[in-house]
Amino acid sequence: MFDNYIIEVRPPCTGVTFQAGIVVRDGRNFTFFAASRVFDALEGQCFDSPKTTEQAALRRIADLTSRRASTRANEPMWSKP
Repeated sequence: MFDNYIIEVRPPCTGVTFQAGIVVRDGRNFTFFAASRVFDALEGQCFDSPKTTEQAALRRIADLTSRRASTRANEPMWSKP
């Protein structure tokens, strides 16, 4: 088993692959180090496996896209000058 993994995610809603970061084995767990600011909220968190880290990164993208969509839903369709 390896001690370091690169975490890349490709959410279906975007069709784009994101480099989330890397996880490094720390005893029985894996510690996450973000590759971009999008994933800073996960920085330093410990996970059971690289797979659970990947799932957390996908949830992070889903949270950001849903938050962005709800913000846009509250904006008027046309702005008045």
